[in-house]
Amino acid sequence: MGLQEKRAAKAIEEQYVGDYQTEINEIVGKELPININWDTFEMDYIKFVPSVCLQRFTDAFKEVCTDDLGKEAIAESINKIEVYCIANEGAEDKKELKIEDGVFSLTACWGGHHSGYFSDLVIREFLENNL
Repeated sequence: MGLQEKRAAKAIEEQYVGDYQTEINEIVGKELPININWDTFEMDYIKFVPSVCLQRFTDAFKEVCTDDLGKEAIAESINKIEVYCIANEGAEDKKELKIEDGVFSLTACWGGHHSGYFSDLVIREFLENNL
């Protein structure tokens, strides 16, 4: 990861991630750390983290946690969120949502063609079907 990427990632961490972290914690009712694996991101995709990645899974969590049953299911199954970025080429076939050992992993091309990342609806359906 070069200097430009480090600066862009730091700016997003400072400007956006804390607010999304607070919102997620309030939605779920517990602390649910978000870890963005910046070293998996190319410069062109870093700028899309707030709008394409963080906003989508935050909206999905809002829908799942509209009642106590949803909040309880998330709280019991997920202890951490991990975000990874993959190359745009072939992303549609390689993207993945996974819950394993209390970690909710989102792997996609955040910023490439829309077929390479997940909508909030798809994330919500995944969560509801796997909790």
